[in-house]
Amino acid sequence: MAQQGYGEANGKVILIGEHAVTFGEPAIAIPFTTGKVKAKIESLETTSASYIKSDVYDGTLQHAPEHLKAVITRFIEKYNIAPPIKVSIDTNLPPSRGLGSSAAMAVAFVRASFDYLDKPLTDEMLIEEANWAERIAHGKPSGIDTQTIVSNKPVWFKQGHVTTLKPLDLNGYMVVIDTGVRGSTKQAVEDVHHLCEVDRDYLQYVEHIGKLVHEASDSIEHHNFEQLAKVFNLCQENLRTLTVSHDKIEEILDASKEQGAIAGKLTGGGRGGSMIVLASNIETAKRIVDSATKLGAHHTWIEYLGG
Repeated sequence: MAQQGYGEANGKVILIGEHAVTFGEPAIAIPFTTGKVKAKIESLETTSASYIKSDVYDGTLQHAPEHLKAVITRFIEKYNIAPPIKVSIDTNLPPSRGLGSSAAMAVAFVRASFDYLDKPLTDEMLIEEANWAERIAHGKPSGIDTQTIVSNKPVWFKQGHVTTLKPLDLNGYMVVIDTGVRGSTKQAVEDVHHLCEVDRDYLQYVEHIGKLVHEASDSIEHHNFEQLAKVFNLCQENLRTLTVSHDKIEEILDASKEQGAIAGKLTGGGRGGSMIVLASNIETAKRIVDSATKLGAHHTWIEYLGG
């Protein structure tokens, strides 16, 4: 009987603090339970080459995309896996959309690999292994994706340290929108750091985002949905100045506000990817979904923020 291992993980949404978090500022993120990644590892006795089956790649390990190849090859070499293996990755979490798909893939694969080995896996080991994979995918990740996905609770993240937060209890709705534009978190992060190195005046926008994260936390603590909306709008202004917004994000945001949205911002790396829009009631949220879809959004989700 073939040896097998299985693991899964969900995505994440950064509420506020993206990009600034890579400079040491805080950020707040929440699990995105609608999006799932499932990983399965099976030993192969009848073939000479390891194989990957996924939405983004279907073929031998030798010709796989670099981040997939590196992660799986490391597993094979580190644990002396003798027979070839088949790695199957199944997900409804769109890649390169700022929803933590690569971190979710890494966490799911690490869980599957330890299940395959029948070895115990602590959260600390899981985070360490998944963050190695994230460095391959993103170059200079903050680590917030992995921490949020592993804890599966809202988190306050700063300089590698994570504090678990209470579930949100706000009287409003959040619409998560996949713009349909593929972003590159790695490139966006590098560009913002380069921008701040060339002209240190841009650091004021990074620092302002850090202050806004504290204001967002205060808004959440006092269940003040309207104040959180003001913070969101200010944060988007800073992200726009740091060059990580996108014409499609701005187009959908303008249309959403015409439908009654009270705030919106990109989430994750930007330059496309995903965005989050706040609505005071479900009727407005549904209108936002309709307008975003007409403008080319690929996926939309409505989340109630009341817990």
